[in-house]
Amino acid sequence: MALSENVLTNIELGRKTDISLDATIQIAHAVHVTPLALICDLEEPFLLGDNPIFGNKTKYGICRLFLSEMIVPSGPMNNAMNRIKGILDEAMRYWTGVNNYRVYSETLRRALRKEISYDPDSSESDELGPNFAYYYLTQSIADIKKSVTVLETIGVTIPESEKENLKKAQKSLKTLHDLCVKSDLFSDEEIERISDAFDGVNPLPSERPLTVTD
Repeated sequence: MALSENVLTNIELGRKTDISLDATIQIAHAVHVTPLALICDLEEPFLLGDNPIFGNKTKYGICRLFLSEMIVPSGPMNNAMNRIKGILDEAMRYWTGVNNYRVYSETLRRALRKEISYDPDSSESDELGPNFAYYYLTQSIADIKKSVTVLETIGVTIPESEKENLKKAQKSLKTLHDLCVKSDLFSDEEIERISDAFDGVNPLPSERPLTVTD
């Protein structure tokens, strides 16, 4: 049955909060968005969900409860779905950058603790090595900063705690770099290749050896 105008008005004004699944689907169908967008605000993925039933989860975390990935039709999408998909895709890139940062920074820390037996002159080494771990670490931070800029530009709220974490990550990067230089962990040949890549000369492959998404 179609929802009456009175029911819709009560929902909009917050007087009716016990909305059935049928009603949720009908409203979502009418405004051409996924029903999930009516369950939580997908345009603010970093903020905590409003409904206590989801506990202390962010709205991005709530989305992950329902979807392993955003499923979209093969044809063109309307503006609302395009925006939601774009925000969720960018949020995924953000968290991928965060997880990659953790992986690469741990590689440098392991190298400093001498837990990595890495020979930059050997082609048989399975370890990433401190030189390229540092390079990919800087790229991960660049990815995070880019995602923050994109999300803020389109009106997504980035919590101050996330901005503070980015500042700490940048400081940590400099500290790790200085410690690695002091410990002679960077080989001259690889540092030269990395410097050339930053200058746009003989760039390194864009595909990184480690990518963490979960």
